[in-house]
Amino acid sequence: MYAQPLPRLHSTLFRAAWLVLLLFATGGCDGEEEWSPLEGPWDPNHPEAQAILAPPAADDPIDREMADAGERWYRVRGCLACHRVDGTDVVGPALNGVTERREYEWYRAMVMKPDSMLQVDPIAQDLARMYRVPMPDQGIGELRTRAIWEYLRRVDREGR
Repeated sequence: MYAQPLPRLHSTLFRAAWLVLLLFATGGCDGEEEWSPLEGPWDPNHPEAQAILAPPAADDPIDREMADAGERWYRVRGCLACHRVDGTDVVGPALNGVTERREYEWYRAMVMKPDSMLQVDPIAQDLARMYRVPMPDQGIGELRTRAIWEYLRRVDREGR
C-alpha cells in the first residue's frame, strides 16, 4: 500500500538535490557570483580580496557593511576592554580620532604585529611607556583588522 509513493518521493528529492547543486555550481539563478567576505569564510585568493583589504582614501565613503562587521568584531574580540571610542583612556589609549592621527599601515601593524611594533616603532614604544601595558597580540587577521578600521573611520566621522 505504501510502496508506490516512496519511489516518487525519492525521485522528487533526487531532482531537488540536483537543482540545488546546479544553482551552487552556477553561482545562483542569474549566473552572478555573490560573495560577501563579512558573511562567510574569507577567501584571500578571491579576485576582490585585495580591493577589500586596501586602505580607503581619507575622503572615501564609509563602507557600512564593513563598519558594522568591524564594530561587532571590536566588541567580540574584547578591544573594548582596553580601548574606548568615547575619548576615555582605559588600559590603552582611546581609539576615537585614531584614523585621523595615524596612517592605516601603522594601525594595521600595531593590531596585527604589536610585538614587532614595540621593538621598532617610537610611537608604539611611547604608548607602552605611557600606559604601562604593551598591547598583546590578539591574533586578529587581515580582514578583521580592516573592518575594525572602517568602524573607527565611522566613529571619527559620525561619532558612533
